[in-house]
Amino acid sequence: MDILERFLKYVKIETTSSASSDLIPSTKSQYNLARVLIQELKDIGLEVYFDEEHCYVYGILKGNIEAPSIGFITHLDTSESAKGADIKPTITNNYNGEEIKLKNGVTLNSNIYPNLKEIKNKTLITSDGTTLLGADDKAGIAEVMTMLNYFANTNESHGDICVCFTPDEEIGKDTDFFDFKKFPAKYAYTVDGTELGEIAYENFNAASINITIKGTISHLGYAKGILVNSLAIAHELYGMLPNETPSNTENYEGYYHLSNLQGDEETTVMRFIIRDFYRANFEERKNTIKRIINELNKKYGNRIEIEIKDSYYNMKDIIEENRHLIEYVKEVMIDLGVTPVIKPIRGGTSGARLSFMGLPCPNLGTGGHNFHSYEEYITLEDMISTSEILIGIVKKYAKAKDTLERKRK
Repeated sequence: MDILERFLKYVKIETTSSASSDLIPSTKSQYNLARVLIQELKDIGLEVYFDEEHCYVYGILKGNIEAPSIGFITHLDTSESAKGADIKPTITNNYNGEEIKLKNGVTLNSNIYPNLKEIKNKTLITSDGTTLLGADDKAGIAEVMTMLNYFANTNESHGDICVCFTPDEEIGKDTDFFDFKKFPAKYAYTVDGTELGEIAYENFNAASINITIKGTISHLGYAKGILVNSLAIAHELYGMLPNETPSNTENYEGYYHLSNLQGDEETTVMRFIIRDFYRANFEERKNTIKRIINELNKKYGNRIEIEIKDSYYNMKDIIEENRHLIEYVKEVMIDLGVTPVIKPIRGGTSGARLSFMGLPCPNLGTGGHNFHSYEEYITLEDMISTSEILIGIVKKYAKAKDTLERKRK
């Protein structure tokens, strides 16, 4: 089975996760892909472990030499931002760079998506326009499986290769039950990024903030000096924040984002997320909200309660201590004629959580674009190149035993 066959097979299996579920996996459909992968891993010759309760698939291709173990992690689920069932992949051979019109009024145009100009003459894969494509992260899965198949069917030297296919990455729960005993890699990569050549090892520091505002209700005709409208206080609070929102920021700029507002005159609940690449700025953002609430509490009489919960942190410091994770990939890409694209992740990543759990884990691009949307696309050639990068990484670690041992000493 080649990489295209694998990819088309995987995307046709519906695996949309659900943020409204308290279970892991959040949807039963993820088991369908998990069981397909379990059989394929066994057919290739891996030792396979399945956490059936939580739908984690682990595999180890035992090494044929003594070398550092290396791991690759991808996820089973797709985003619920766009329909993920009944996916009908559409293949455009020798894409001419012109506008493509799909169903549902979906159009791919290089004026909106400039990358389309760069993939001219490649084999373009989209949905039919009525669903997302599912390249996030089934392209990653296909690329990892292709890499495993290569080493299982050649005499190339390699250490232990560990893989894990996780549930519920799209709703931020994919590391909740990650079992390191079943994934004994010293270093790993998530294969879940976007464009070909992407190497990401910087991500936002993130926190969620819940604010509850208590008002006082009154007959409106006799409300003077009595009525305190919690909705009005919420409006005032929001207006006191800096105008640093996702729609106004880019690159390394952080932001405040009001993600949910529910309430009435008596009680209003505001939910914010804050993001910043720099830890000092991140802490200052939390302090800014605290100062605003303290000011409003003095004004209105202690009506506002705040709960702050850190979600994840920037993995940059941990990766910098294991710089070979980046340098090896850059060397492999350059050898293959792929330009390394090092850029920050304006979001979270499983690799950040895993890095702080003891497994240094930057993120690599899959070759896909416009994830979580009906305009999602990828090319066959970029998937092939990514699988070749993964193969090159394993080979690099097979030759790196002495170098890494000296660094650890």
